[in-house]
Amino acid sequence: MAGASGSLGRHVIREALRRGHTVRALIHRSPLPEEFTDVVAKVHRADALDRPQLAGVCDGVGVVFSCLGASVMPSFGKGRRSYRQVDTPANCNLIDEALRAGVERFVYVSVAGRDTFGHLEYVRAHEDVVAALDESGLDYAVVRPTGFFSAFAEFLRMAAKGPVPLIGNGTAETNPIHDADLASVCVDAMEGQARHHEVGGPEIVTRRGIVERAFAALHKPVRLIPMPATIVRAMALLMRPINPRVSHFSAFVAAVSMNDLVAPPHGSRILSDYFAELSPP
Repeated sequence: MAGASGSLGRHVIREALRRGHTVRALIHRSPLPEEFTDVVAKVHRADALDRPQLAGVCDGVGVVFSCLGASVMPSFGKGRRSYRQVDTPANCNLIDEALRAGVERFVYVSVAGRDTFGHLEYVRAHEDVVAALDESGLDYAVVRPTGFFSAFAEFLRMAAKGPVPLIGNGTAETNPIHDADLASVCVDAMEGQARHHEVGGPEIVTRRGIVERAFAALHKPVRLIPMPATIVRAMALLMRPINPRVSHFSAFVAAVSMNDLVAPPHGSRILSDYFAELSPP
């Protein structure tokens, strides 16, 4: 389980354990929650960008699951290296180690909408890993979510502080998925034979609707700052030499804010309930 300390990784551990699997965790800096101390078989601490540190992590492992990578909500305090400088080489190193250890299956989490957004650096970084898997000869599966709820929690934090930027007119639709519902799909991919799983949640919402749900959860009036996508794209371009990670993710956000991103639905949890759970009473 690579990327085990992140939100999705923790949910995948819970689901895998619930189904009776033995779990090993690969982490870098962040520790695993205490709830896993006595139930995870082994914890490896390594920087996957440093290939020698991964030696032996896949020995005796049947399936490798990876949601390993840089934060999906980048900031100036969380590193500036691009996703292609972090996600791609880290996961390729893990693929090499899985090959050496004779792993039976490798499951990787990419991004939905590759046909529409595949030209963007953020998506290309993930799909380069998929290409490496395809070339490796490993049996593999790719899970491509439209977006998970934990990333959308940022809207709640912004709404608590003041107005929230709305890129474009806010009518583009998507169906993000709860991390726990996505974890179920990921473990299905670990246990099954299908290679490609593009997935979203049960509810289709507009981009404006996401922001409105955040304000509703806080019992605050909706306050928006209209922001043309052209401005966001220009800012992303200017940011590229300063912080490539923020630049590439901003370009991705601008693109998905102006285009529908809807995938086959899975699960039952909806975004308004998730926001309500995170909001103060």
